[in-house]
Amino acid sequence: MILKIVKFLHLPFHEKVNRCFLILAILKTKIYYNFVFKKIGKRSLLFKPLYIGNPQCIEIGNNTMIRSGARLEVVGENNAWEPELLIGDNVNIEQNVHIVCGSRISIGNNVSITGHVAIVDVNHPYNDIYNPIKVGDRVQCEGNYVEIGDGVFIGYGSIILPNTRIGKNSIIGAHTVVNSDVPSYCIVGGNPMRIIKKYNFELNEWVKMQ
Repeated sequence: MILKIVKFLHLPFHEKVNRCFLILAILKTKIYYNFVFKKIGKRSLLFKPLYIGNPQCIEIGNNTMIRSGARLEVVGENNAWEPELLIGDNVNIEQNVHIVCGSRISIGNNVSITGHVAIVDVNHPYNDIYNPIKVGDRVQCEGNYVEIGDGVFIGYGSIILPNTRIGKNSIIGAHTVVNSDVPSYCIVGGNPMRIIKKYNFELNEWVKMQ
């Protein structure tokens, strides 16, 4: 313990501040989040979130880190079904990621989600122009889903829309809008999304798609 204190005192000032924030995050995860989430695994860490809604519907696996500014929101106003947000083991979710779940969002193991990504399984119906409720407050989510497979990498600023599946070990390029299913072992990008490369197991390499 004394050696650890001496090491800490010899760190540069900014590193001391970082270590203090880390210790605070560890303590808050163990003392508070461990009791309000449905499940939070061993060695998982949640830094300062922007907002957490209905944490009793959220499960987080082991060794998962969620950076500051995260919005983890489960929409739980409708009692007809129980929504669930499932985050696997060894997942890193970087700064300002927004996840809004009204039915079911599942994120597999070993997934990397970079900054400013949005993942949503809710829709905002707009067909009834006479509805006095503003579109932003109209929520349709029954039966919706988002499924993200193991080993997926989601690039900066991407948007994952409702009723989409991303296969395992696929790469989502920065600022991509995922509005349809992504097969496993693919690299996708753009808006509208398109498959750029696919892994060829016979050639053992990524092959460009025409």
